[in-house]
Amino acid sequence: MRVKPEHQFAPNPAGDRIDSRDPVFAGSAPVTGAGEPVVDWEKVVLVTATVGVFAVATGLSSPLLALVLKKELFSDLLIGANAAMTPIGLLTSALCVPRFAQRVGGSRAAVGFALTAAAALVLMAIFPMLWVWFPARFVLGLAIGGFYIVNKAWLNEIAAPAYRGRIVGIYAAVLAAGFSLGPFALALTGSSGWLPFAVGISALLTAALITAIFARRLPGFAVEQRASVASFLPRAPVLLVAVGVFGLFDQATLAFLPAFGVRNGFSEQTMAVGLALLNAGNVVLQVPIGWLADRFPRRLVLAGCSVAAAGGAVLLTLAVRHEPFALFAFLFVWGACACGVTTVALAELGDRFGGPALLAGSAAFTLSSGVGGMLGGPLTGAAIDKAGDSGLILVLAGAYGLLGLVVAAFPLTRRSGRSRTD
Repeated sequence: MRVKPEHQFAPNPAGDRIDSRDPVFAGSAPVTGAGEPVVDWEKVVLVTATVGVFAVATGLSSPLLALVLKKELFSDLLIGANAAMTPIGLLTSALCVPRFAQRVGGSRAAVGFALTAAAALVLMAIFPMLWVWFPARFVLGLAIGGFYIVNKAWLNEIAAPAYRGRIVGIYAAVLAAGFSLGPFALALTGSSGWLPFAVGISALLTAALITAIFARRLPGFAVEQRASVASFLPRAPVLLVAVGVFGLFDQATLAFLPAFGVRNGFSEQTMAVGLALLNAGNVVLQVPIGWLADRFPRRLVLAGCSVAAAGGAVLLTLAVRHEPFALFAFLFVWGACACGVTTVALAELGDRFGGPALLAGSAAFTLSSGVGGMLGGPLTGAAIDKAGDSGLILVLAGAYGLLGLVVAAFPLTRRSGRSRTD
């Protein structure tokens, strides 16, 4: 059963001078003859299209910057240290963005973050020097994290509860597609000169322009109420664990899955395709997972994705013994199940929280994902050093197996203004 939330919204000083409440919960949304709320697909398309364009730039920037530094003959240690500035910026954004977005308004914050990210890329294109790139990449990570935090909060505010899982699934699919298009664009432009930077900068400016044009149609965040990441953490620990586990999976597979395949007889090119298909599953299968989350108890769907991902890690040892086509099909489904926990978690976040708490929750998701990603590489690397290829299996199966136990043993969230029967 769903009930109307008790939180309130207010216009913010950014010019978001519209009623920013979720119209479904406010009781003002149009409904069908059966009493079901009608989804405002214009807003859904607006938010998902904007994040998709923005994701093209973020998907392009990491490999582009690594290649440029490699051409400049910097050591792998310096390249890795410079790359670490982006996730550090992401983690920092989780701590400061919620109150900043409340103070200046969601739309102004999002436009500012997109423009800041574009300025960071311009600076790095003009000055390919480490003393510039270290602070610039920190600012880039901060801006990327800030934009995503606001954008995800918007998505959950406009999503009709009965369709929230599917809407989040569409969002996750578009986001994954944008990330995939970034490296593809880099393959077309190459890493030399201004052109690849121009593609990324153009994508960021486009996201800023779309947000600015449609600012009045996007939700604001009440300034009368305050919510911090620290205050949110104990309210949804299971959801945060789910997001953190996928962050670990993402970084572990990016870093170690290609080498795992090569050691088991596949070529580097084959594993590159396999890694792409691991992400492609996120594009194609997140909507069906979201549909399941709308039709069945979210706890059950989250547990199912966790068990499937843990079992997939174990089956990986069998999949690499077959032909590439079988491996590709396996990776396609396995990646979708692993990412599915974040789709379900984000949908549940939107059902349980609203307003400033939802903004803080979106930031907490970013924080948890960053922590999981930072742990994924070192933890998996240490396990592989100790146990060989079995180390990768043990870490991934263990992480998702533990998540499944946590989902079974604890409530997904503590009671809040929004309620939904698990």
